[in-house]
Amino acid sequence: MPLSRIIEQRMRGRFLSGGVWNVVSEMNRRRALPAVLSLAVAQMVGATVAVADDRKETAQEVQVAGSGEVYQLQPVTVTAEKMTSTDQDTPVSMTVVTGEDLERSAAKDTIDIVRQVPNMYMTKAGQHASVAFLSMRGVTPFMEAEQPVGFFVDGVHYRNVDMELLDIDRVEVLRGPQSTLYGRNTEAGAVTIITRDPEPHQEGQVSVGIGNYNRKTISGITGGPLGSEDWSYRAAVQFLDSDGYFTREPDGADDVDDATNVNARFKVRWQPQQAWDVIATYDGARYREGSTNIAPLSALREDSHKVSSNYIGSNDSDVHGGNVRAVYEAPAVTVTSISAYGYENKDTTYDVDGSALDLMRLRTGVDYSRFTQELRLSSPEGASGPRWVGGVYYFDQTDHNDIDMTMTGMGMGVQSVRTTTDTRNMAAFGQVTWPLIDSLSLITGLRYDHERKDVESQQTWAAMGRDTGVDQDMTFHAWLPKVGLEYKPFPTLLTYATYSGGYKAGGFNNLADPGNEKYDAEYTRNYEIGVKHTALDNTLSTKLSLFWIDWTDQQVEELILSQSNISNAGQSVSRGVELELAWKATKALLLKAGAGWNDAHFTKYEDNGTDFSGKRPPNAPAYTYSLGADYSFENGLYAHADWLGTGEVYFNSANTQKERPYGLLNLKTGYQGESYEVALWVKNALDADYATRAFDLGGGTYGGIAGDPRTFGMTVTARW
Repeated sequence: MPLSRIIEQRMRGRFLSGGVWNVVSEMNRRRALPAVLSLAVAQMVGATVAVADDRKETAQEVQVAGSGEVYQLQPVTVTAEKMTSTDQDTPVSMTVVTGEDLERSAAKDTIDIVRQVPNMYMTKAGQHASVAFLSMRGVTPFMEAEQPVGFFVDGVHYRNVDMELLDIDRVEVLRGPQSTLYGRNTEAGAVTIITRDPEPHQEGQVSVGIGNYNRKTISGITGGPLGSEDWSYRAAVQFLDSDGYFTREPDGADDVDDATNVNARFKVRWQPQQAWDVIATYDGARYREGSTNIAPLSALREDSHKVSSNYIGSNDSDVHGGNVRAVYEAPAVTVTSISAYGYENKDTTYDVDGSALDLMRLRTGVDYSRFTQELRLSSPEGASGPRWVGGVYYFDQTDHNDIDMTMTGMGMGVQSVRTTTDTRNMAAFGQVTWPLIDSLSLITGLRYDHERKDVESQQTWAAMGRDTGVDQDMTFHAWLPKVGLEYKPFPTLLTYATYSGGYKAGGFNNLADPGNEKYDAEYTRNYEIGVKHTALDNTLSTKLSLFWIDWTDQQVEELILSQSNISNAGQSVSRGVELELAWKATKALLLKAGAGWNDAHFTKYEDNGTDFSGKRPPNAPAYTYSLGADYSFENGLYAHADWLGTGEVYFNSANTQKERPYGLLNLKTGYQGESYEVALWVKNALDADYATRAFDLGGGTYGGIAGDPRTFGMTVTARW
């Protein structure tokens, strides 16, 4: 019988005439009630989420009667659980964005990834500023502590989360606590960016772009063999120059937040035999940017990109890192070692009063230097029996913070803080997936995490008669378990339920009043169930997850100018849902949708006599959503559109200041030939006004920073 006829009968019998009940009958014969319920949920939501396309393998064509050609999209290979698997076979709520997806959507920075992920949000204070935070599922960050969302590039921890994207293979965004495998500061989730590795064949490209606001970019990538087939290299570099988006009144200066940036990466790979794979990487970035972008919220609402600051600030950043990843695949075990050293320097100055008067200026200087070492053993890829991974981790970081708040215009002199913090973290971890029967497996994992911080701090403020010094150490530790079940009755259906513990160490708040600098660790208990399902010959797919998070001692910040007060809320909760859908509707058309909703709020929190119970944490929207369409014409033309929505965001724990819901429309169209591409793009096409960050300037007056306005441009790329 012809293949098209077989597929037609299958579709009609299973999805058209009998619907889900025919599948139920088949599955009942296999005694698979949990899978039936999961499949029913998947079809009730209307559909399915297309398996991510890694675009490294040629799509397969099949003929479906009455519907034309359909391309099967192969699942993306991921390493979310530090072992090779596929997106659809990994029992974690996750979004995978390939490098080709990023190029198609004209993504340029971290925030362009974040906006595609349900229940994720990024707080920004300008272009690549040191004050940039990630929140997920209502778990919110703040200025003077580390992130609740781990950020990794090629398996190495990064403090700088706001970076330009360069030569990316894929991005794996894992929602929910990843503490068991990833360790410190991943209680809400983890972002892992995987860059492209060297290959033993010659390739390269050059791209040149121009845009409004006098934006100019040029990038180059080259790679290939290095002397012999055992050695190969890959190099990528990118330059950006722009006048920025803000205009200062009354002099009309339109380059007060200009940018001149450079990013570079160089990799060398050694594969002397099939068992070994060693890659050495250098990664660097140099950002030179203006930071005159603060305005009173009331003025921002009138004209979001006009400022009155008398002082043109700066945001200078230098980031350098090197790492060596060595993998040895023995018959019974895979050994992986990742050794890394990183250095980050950020020097930022702001006119924080946001007015034409010279009242207050803020300078922050931050130096981070860190060494990390991870050594792990795992089961070989494709081995039968339990899948397991275990290892040890060491983290050693020294950071120096120099903060000066100049208030001479207010007759209060200069407040200075000098702090040095040494952090050492050690951990041992392991996770095993035990097959119980053919389709049911038990997940067990555990990590022991130990962290010590040694702090020396000096705070001086002559106007207040303050000259105090602190020398203290803090120790934190936690057992971080994970347990769950995954059930896979068919290759196209995965269901899972997990419980896991989350934790973020306490720390020292540089900007607190003397005696109130220390804050405690926070802990979470997390429950999640999920479904991943594909149908119609891998052209339709669904990902659905529901979660519940209970917090203890949640870290909460209230910021007034340079005064940061961090306390631990007694109890908090977040519960919600995430759904991702996609459909390869025709050979040319791919449709995607995603949405996340969370009910995060304090259940027991009182500070200075004010009860915040029932209030949402700041800097975390209640919902996010995205809609996307991509159409490829047969003659090389293509068109791409995204609508990215964000719910209201509160700027304080009292929930009295907020940003209203908004949506951004991004468009890209172009022509792609065999060796070149010409593209036109526009971001925030409807020129929506919104604030990305706001804080109390004093006396209840809030200042804010506007998000990017409408930007557009053209990019020309040559490939070989």
